[in-house]
Amino acid sequence: MHYIIVSDIYGKTPALHDFCKTLNTQFTLVEPYSGKEQAIESEELNYKNFIKACGHNVYTAMLHKQFDRLTEPTICIAFSAGASAAWRAQLLTSNPHLKKVVGFYPSQIRNYLDLDASVPCEFIFPYDEVHFDVTAVINELNKKQNVICKPTDYCHGFMNKRSLNYNEQAYQYFCNYLTSNDF
Repeated sequence: MHYIIVSDIYGKTPALHDFCKTLNTQFTLVEPYSGKEQAIESEELNYKNFIKACGHNVYTAMLHKQFDRLTEPTICIAFSAGASAAWRAQLLTSNPHLKKVVGFYPSQIRNYLDLDASVPCEFIFPYDEVHFDVTAVINELNKKQNVICKPTDYCHGFMNKRSLNYNEQAYQYFCNYLTSNDF
């Protein structure tokens, strides 16, 4: 199985590279900065850099192009802004090689609840978000065919080793989950 890994607003980082290595398989990295590592300064500043570099619509278009180019069975694993872009892009492609989308803390998905899933989509949510009611978004998404939402007890960013919200236990659990046969 091939994987597409879609970064959050921080793009290519050593922490994301470490995550990709744990998958121990072929992967393509999609990130908003053309491979250039960004300094992690503050969420606010990095978000402004993300919007300036590409923004949500361009990020979705970038991912859509990647989905359209797939030539082998592929699972997309995406984080934050990348997970929201994956939600939007999965509906735009008709490529049968895209087999599943797994998105961690897809906060912008709240703005696209009218979309549907053309492939199985699994979203792992933090227990809380500042800008919206996580439970309400999960309830809305769970009404859709091909969508599974998993609430967690962790904060947004728990899979990112460089985040203040990083949680080692959650990271190990979900890395094991993603590399298991049950996945």
